[in-house]
Amino acid sequence: MERALYGSLVGRRRDLVLLLYREGPLTLAKIRSRLDLSASSLLYELSVLESLGVIKREDTLVYLTQLGEKVASIISSAEPLRSLSFLSLAGLRPLVVWIILSPFMRYASMAITATWLASLVAGAFAEPPLTFLGVMYYVGYSLPFSIRLTPPWSLALSLLSLFSITAAIYFLSRRRLTPSKIVIGLLPLALYPAVHLALVQAAVVTDTPFLIALSQILLFFSLLLTATVSATVYSIETASLYESVLIRTLLVFFVVPALVYLVPLK
Repeated sequence: MERALYGSLVGRRRDLVLLLYREGPLTLAKIRSRLDLSASSLLYELSVLESLGVIKREDTLVYLTQLGEKVASIISSAEPLRSLSFLSLAGLRPLVVWIILSPFMRYASMAITATWLASLVAGAFAEPPLTFLGVMYYVGYSLPFSIRLTPPWSLALSLLSLFSITAAIYFLSRRRLTPSKIVIGLLPLALYPAVHLALVQAAVVTDTPFLIALSQILLFFSLLLTATVSATVYSIETASLYESVLIRTLLVFFVVPALVYLVPLK
């Protein structure tokens, strides 16, 4: 994978791979026209990419292999590093790509999972309990939407919601996302309860209501970040276009919860 990725970044190969990723299979004539390459240069770049397993040629038609689509998705996700696009950088796409390619990705996923589980246990015994509840995500003390549950029910529903969302993403990706990468995609959602509990405790100790309002703002910000981070991981691992995946993740992780949270405010 690394050999194919780094080999595809050399010279005009990057432009060629991204062109095929965005427009699909193309003829040699169309590729030459779009990239303004000579016939000899194009054939050389194609032969290198073919040897890397990134593309295939059938007569005059050129298309990406499954490996090539994954490579193209990674290159596309890392594009903000070249343009410094604020929206893309705010969505943490370059950072997520680096984490996924890191040899320490599995350890990072384990640390995130441990932190998430510990905060869910602590939240279940808060008063009232902090519960991870399906599409509404976090409900409880000082949040826009609150329900009262006993600690055992709160913890049971939190664990069930965690398992259900992870399983749903796993099967929607056709089993191409490992549990470790799913957790990386849910990073902002996983870290939020620990931050919320810390802010609420600080607000009580210091008698600073502003911290509670800050936690509510961070809730919506974490949902928005979860949509962008999850879309990045999903698009890379399934070789899907980031923009199309982002629309779906924004709907599930941000729009629907925001509407639910607004219900009690009417």
